Amino acid sequence: MNNFEEAGSAGAAVIPKGTIINGSIDINGRLEMYGEVNGNINSSDRINICGNVKGNIKANDLYAKDSFIEGDITCAQGAVVRENTVILGNIDAESLVIDGAVQGNLDVKGCVTVGEKAIIDSDIKAKSLEVSNGAAINGKCSFCYSGVDIKSIFPITEEPPKPENKPADEKQADKPAKPKAVKKS
Repeated sequence: MNNFEEAGSAGAAVIPKGTIINGSIDINGRLEMYGEVNGNINSSDRINICGNVKGNIKANDLYAKDSFIEGDITCAQGAVVRENTVILGNIDAESLVIDGAVQGNLDVKGCVTVGEKAIIDSDIKAKSLEVSNGAAINGKCSFCYSGVDIKSIFPITEEPPKPENKPADEKQADKPAKPKAVKKS
């Protein structure tokens, strides 16, 4: 059973393929979206998208496949971005699975799982990151939610020297020293 069948059997609202909605949608329940929405979508439940959205999305959780989404996504729980999906916007969620393409910052309190077909042009803040062979990531990764205090492991004992104004041939010989970590006793 796929995620769309599961939602349909639970009495979700459906936006059929070929339907274009120009305006925002607020729903207290599930939404299956196969058409196009030019506006924000807010749901207290799951949103399944297999269409296009130009607007921000806020939901309990999101499942997107074969979609184009231009806007920020905020999920109280998880988000799943499957193949043939392009997202141009930030994603804020508890967990995230990506097999599509995302360009925007990712802020995930739990794990980001990156599939082999994923293309990510984003900075990633997460607790953990799992990357499959073949995935492409362009951005900085910060594991700020992991609970590890990096400064306690790698304390900096000295500031790197500031470069002096020297002729070009002298600059090569005097490269600035790197900060040194101190072994903890």
